[in-house]
Amino acid sequence: MQIIPLESLPNQTFTVVLDSNQWVVTLKTTNGVISVSLSLNNIDIVDNARAVANELIIQSEYLESGNFLFLTQNFDLPNYTQFGITQSLIYLSAVDLAGLRVAPPSPITATDFNPIAPLPLRFSPSNYYNNEIFIITTDSGDIITTDSGAILILG
Repeated sequence: MQIIPLESLPNQTFTVVLDSNQWVVTLKTTNGVISVSLSLNNIDIVDNARAVANELIIQSEYLESGNFLFLTQNFDLPNYTQFGITQSLIYLSAVDLAGLRVAPPSPITATDFNPIAPLPLRFSPSNYYNNEIFIITTDSGDIITTDSGAILILG
């Protein structure tokens, strides 16, 4: 992750080399809204996309070469008067992006199913813990505990 310095100007264009790639970044302000255009190694990637807080700017196949986002205070829309004060343009490398990805959950298969298991679940997907102890207090103050999914009524 790298902070890209911005000037407090409503319209600006600059070139920066990041991870051996040449990026041309153009920021334009129109009616109080900033739009972003990006070129990667002389190929237009994004043309006049609306800048919003904490969202990746590139939403396509070129994402793998790195990406940008505006980091703002309180999720405010990017505003050139706050550049370098409460708002920054952040570059995320391909390595940074890979670290943000979450592995998809494994699908539930027939091996997860146990037809003689107690209800409510007859299957146990990965990361499901059915041996937790639950404590419930009734209106009269009786404590009900269970570690098998059954409710115990205290007399």
